[in-house]
Amino acid sequence: MKSISFGFTANIDLLANVTEPFYEEIKENANGEHKPVIDTWEKFCTAVAYNIERGSGAEYIVSEQSVLSRLEKSLKWKKAIGGTGIQAGCAASRAGYFSIVNIPVISEELVSLVTDYENLKLVPKKTGEVPKHYILEYDNGITSNRIIFRKDNEFSPNMIGEPFINELLKVENNINWLLISGYNSFDSSEEITHFLKETVDVLKLMGNNRPKVHLELASIWSLDEQWKIIKTLQGYIDSIGMNEDEFQELFKLNKPLLEYEDHQLIQTIDEVYERLNVSYFILHTKQFSLVKSTRYDTSQWAISLRNGNQFAFARALTGKICDKNEIHLFSKQSSLNPRGEKLKEITNGRKDITICPSYIGRTTSTIGLGDTFTAGLLVEAPTQFNKLVKTT
Repeated sequence: MKSISFGFTANIDLLANVTEPFYEEIKENANGEHKPVIDTWEKFCTAVAYNIERGSGAEYIVSEQSVLSRLEKSLKWKKAIGGTGIQAGCAASRAGYFSIVNIPVISEELVSLVTDYENLKLVPKKTGEVPKHYILEYDNGITSNRIIFRKDNEFSPNMIGEPFINELLKVENNINWLLISGYNSFDSSEEITHFLKETVDVLKLMGNNRPKVHLELASIWSLDEQWKIIKTLQGYIDSIGMNEDEFQELFKLNKPLLEYEDHQLIQTIDEVYERLNVSYFILHTKQFSLVKSTRYDTSQWAISLRNGNQFAFARALTGKICDKNEIHLFSKQSSLNPRGEKLKEITNGRKDITICPSYIGRTTSTIGLGDTFTAGLLVEAPTQFNKLVKTT
C-alpha cells in the first residue's frame, strides 16, 4: 500500500449555500473597495458580491467577530472536515491509501468527523479548540465556486508536531510524497516567516530520507507573501500546485486564465513557468489539469493527473469523498471536457507539458475539490523523474 503524508493545518468547515434572499441583502449592502481583511458587514458584502460577479473563489480574514456571528445567523450550516492536509488525507485514505496527517490542534469534535476513515492516521500536536471556517458556495448561472471566511490569529506559527516528524522518519511507513500547505493560515509576515523556517528545518532534518515534496499554494492577503513562500521553499520542493484563480492572482493576469484563447493560454503557462523555479508546476482547473517542466519528462505524470481529475470529479458529483469503486464508476460513465481535449491535442508530442481533460457532470458541491484533486494526484505521482531530452 502506498503511503502519503499531509500537512499542516486542520480545521472544521461550516458549509452553506448562498440563497437568493441572502444574495439580495449582500448586493444592497455591498459598498466600497474589495479588501482581504474584513472588519465590517459592508466589507463582507462587498467581498461576496465581488467574487460572485467574477465567478471566482477566495479566502478572507475576518477581524471582527460580530461579522461572523451575523453570518452564522443568516444561513443554515452543515459541519465537515476542513484544511488542505486533512481533506487530502481523508480523500487518499477513502480510496485505499495509507495517510498520515499532521494536526496542529485536535478535539473530540474534529475526531468525530473522521471516525469512518480507514487507513488514516491523525498525528496531533496538542488538544484544544479547533478553528472553524465559514464556506459560502454559490452558482452565478455560469459557474460554481466557494468563498471562505475565517477568524484572525487562528493558529500558532508552531504547527508541526514532533510526533508527526517521527512518523515521517520511520522507514517502515515508506512515505512517497509529502504535501505541505497551510501558509494562508497566518495573518502577518512575521508569522509566515516563522512557519517557513519551521518547514525548512523539518525538511532539512529528514535529509536523504525526505520524500518527494509538493507545495499546494493558496491565495493569501499579500502577493509579496505568496512569492516569499515560493522563493523560500524553491530548493526543498519538487512540485507546486494551484488552481486557475490562484494562477490569475499570482501572475496578475488581466482576465481569468480560462478566458484566454487556446494557444495564448498555453503560451502564458510557458512564459510564467520559469518564474516558479521548481521541477514541476501543476495546474488544476474546471476544464483540465496539467503539468509543466523544462527539466523533466512530464508524460510520466499522465496517470496521476487523470487520477486527480477522477478524485475531484467524483466529489463534485456527489458532494462527498468517494471510495475507489465510486471514483472509477463515475469517470467511466462520463465524457471529457472538450476544451481540455482540445488543449491536450494542441500539446500532443510535447514532453515539457502534459494536459489531462477533466470530466463533465453536474456539480453538487465545490468544497474541497482542489484538496481532493491533490490527493488523487500525489497517490499516483512518480517518485523517479526522467530528465527531459531536448530536441532541436
